[in-house]
Amino acid sequence: KAPRKLRAPPALRGGRRAAAMAVEPSKAEAAPLRRTLSRGLCAEIVSGGVAGCVAKTATAPLARLTVLSQTSSLLAASKSAAAHSVAASQGSFADGRIMSGLQHIVRNEGLAALWKGNVCTMVHRFPFTGVNFAVVEACKRCWPDLVQRHWWGRLIPGAAAACTAVAVCYPMEVVRTRVMARAGGRHTRCAGWRRNLISLVHKEGPRGMYRGVGLSLAVTVPSLAISFGTYAVIQEQAVVMGLHESSFLVAFMAGGISGIVGSTLTFPLDVLRRRLQVMGMDASVPTRSWMHEAYHIFQKESFAGFWRGIAPELAKVFPTVALTFATYEQLVPLVKHSR
Repeated sequence: KAPRKLRAPPALRGGRRAAAMAVEPSKAEAAPLRRTLSRGLCAEIVSGGVAGCVAKTATAPLARLTVLSQTSSLLAASKSAAAHSVAASQGSFADGRIMSGLQHIVRNEGLAALWKGNVCTMVHRFPFTGVNFAVVEACKRCWPDLVQRHWWGRLIPGAAAACTAVAVCYPMEVVRTRVMARAGGRHTRCAGWRRNLISLVHKEGPRGMYRGVGLSLAVTVPSLAISFGTYAVIQEQAVVMGLHESSFLVAFMAGGISGIVGSTLTFPLDVLRRRLQVMGMDASVPTRSWMHEAYHIFQKESFAGFWRGIAPELAKVFPTVALTFATYEQLVPLVKHSR
C-alpha cells in the first residue's frame, strides 16, 4: 500500500504567492494603518507650520534687523543715485547694536516696518517648518535604532529635513530676504512678495530663484542637524532628571539652547548666504560668486564682517527656536486626536 501523502499547511499551498498572501496584511487591516500614518503626517506638517509662523511673527523685528545688518555694507557699496538713499539708511546698522537699530527703523520707516516682509515670511515659514518636523518624525519612525544608538544618528533627521525643506521652499527664502533688505522712508512703497516673486521668476529665472542655494544648504543642513540633535539629547537628559520630555518648559529650553548652538556655529556662512540672495535685486548691486564675496568681506571688513548681525541673531534665535519647538510639542497631540 502506497504511503499517504502529507498535505502542506494552508499558507504553503499554491507556492510562494499563497505564502506571501498569508503573511501580508489584508486590505482591511492595512487601510487603518495608512489612515493613521497619513493623519500623523498631516498633523506634523500643520503643527510645525503653525509653530514656525507663531515664532517668526513674535521675533520678526529682530529678524529684519539681522538681515539689514548682514546686507548693509553690500547695498551701501552700490553706486546708483536711487541706491544712495538706501545706503545712507543702511549705514546705521553697521555697528550691530540692537536698540539703536530698532529705533532707526521705527524713526525712518514707522512701527509697521519692523514686520516688513512678515507676510512673505509666513508664506515661506509654514511649509518650511512643517516639512522639517514631518521629515524628522518620519526618520525617527524609519530608523529608530540608528537615531537612538549612535550620536551621529541623531544628526540624520535634521540634515534630511533641511535638504527637503530647502529644495521645496528656497525661492520664497530669496524673495523674503530681498523684501526685508530694502530700507526707505515712511512714504517709500515696497513691492509686495507676489510682485517680487514674479519679478524674480521673469527676470532671473531658475538661476535667480536658486541663487546661493548651495551655500544655503551648507548653512541649513548642519544648523538643523545640530539643532534637532541637540534638542533630542537635552530631552533625553530631561527624562533622566524625571521631567516630561514634551512639557512646554522642557521643549522651550531645549529648543532655545539647540537654536543658539546651531546658529552660532554656522553664522559666517549665513552672512554670505544673505548677501548672495540680495545680489541681482537691483542693477546697481554687484553680482559675485560666494568665494569672491567672502574675499571681498575679509578685504573690506576683516573677520568682523563675517559676524555682522550676530547680536540681533542670537537675541532672535533663542525665542524663535524655543517657541517653535514648544508650540509644536503642544499642538501635535491636539491635532492628531482632533476629529
